[in-house]
Amino acid sequence: MVLALLIAGVSPLHGQPEVRAPRPWQVFLVRDLGAPERGRLVFVDLLTGDETITPVAGSRFTLTPDAVLFYDHDTDRVRLATADGSVRDHPFIQPQADTRRIDWIIAPDRDRIAWTMTSGSSTALTTITSVAGIDGRGRSVALTDGPRDGIRAFPVAFSGDLRTLYLDYQPDTIGDITPFRQYAGLFAVDVVTGATEALPEEPGCFCGAGINGDLFLRLTLAASRSGFDLIVYNLDGGGPGSGVGQTVPGLSLPEYTQGGDLLISPDGRRALYALARVRNFGTPNQTIQTIFVLVDLVNLAQTVLIEPINTFVRPVAWTEDNSAVLFTSPNRNGTWKLNIDENALRIVAEGGYLGTLMS
Repeated sequence: MVLALLIAGVSPLHGQPEVRAPRPWQVFLVRDLGAPERGRLVFVDLLTGDETITPVAGSRFTLTPDAVLFYDHDTDRVRLATADGSVRDHPFIQPQADTRRIDWIIAPDRDRIAWTMTSGSSTALTTITSVAGIDGRGRSVALTDGPRDGIRAFPVAFSGDLRTLYLDYQPDTIGDITPFRQYAGLFAVDVVTGATEALPEEPGCFCGAGINGDLFLRLTLAASRSGFDLIVYNLDGGGPGSGVGQTVPGLSLPEYTQGGDLLISPDGRRALYALARVRNFGTPNQTIQTIFVLVDLVNLAQTVLIEPINTFVRPVAWTEDNSAVLFTSPNRNGTWKLNIDENALRIVAEGGYLGTLMS
């Protein structure tokens, strides 16, 4: 009887409606391939299998604890979509009259957010960087940068203790047309004092990088110019990789000139990144052939995974106790999984995986 009443949503003691506990939802994005900015968010209830489908026209989809944060291109507003099918404006992150661009990152525990608002002309860009709790508490401006000619600040990651925000001095336009997110001049800002400091050996090449807590990995052109070395730093100032960093020797792959999408495993023992051979760069006929490289951060070694593929996929999350990686594509629907030991890429979902939230 108790189970039946609970399932019915009624308290057996007081006869009042039960407040439903939050439940886990997996979230996927299914794009309209004829108009890539349009698509559908699909929320899947992991307890019942029920689905909620919400039409969207946007980009920069990011999970908060209980919603999907995105930029809505129809309304030019920052919005939140929830598993009940509703969409609302974000309460405190919105463009101003002179805003050219908004970018954001959310801390791994999804309890803190940082965002940049870039304004001005292409030759005089000013970026204001703010931080807050995910609910708006403690909102403050961490950095005002500029004006700069064609350069804006771009948020990258929080430090492990959330006191430091890592950003990049990003070329305003080229960063959006390269196959992978790449970085030009990475630096740190103390979110309490506003003090800034360049990361080790920055600015470097316009190459890939990854930060997980205080572990900083940076791709750099090998001395032979035939591939990329990987430099490992500990930004907390102690242990392997602190100071000048440790070098993981690169692989000789001279035709693969674009490297990025560097994804560090949560345990800090592995990383994976993409290398691409690009033809007709920046044109409608651009083609990309991709390989993935596994980095052993314990033994400081790199290994090529799988044969080159023509499908453009990007690593988005480690899974299965850091033994597999999930991939999505910016121009195809689907989620693929690569089991490291099997060294095989398999499709596992029809939509692009965004993550899991509670609602």
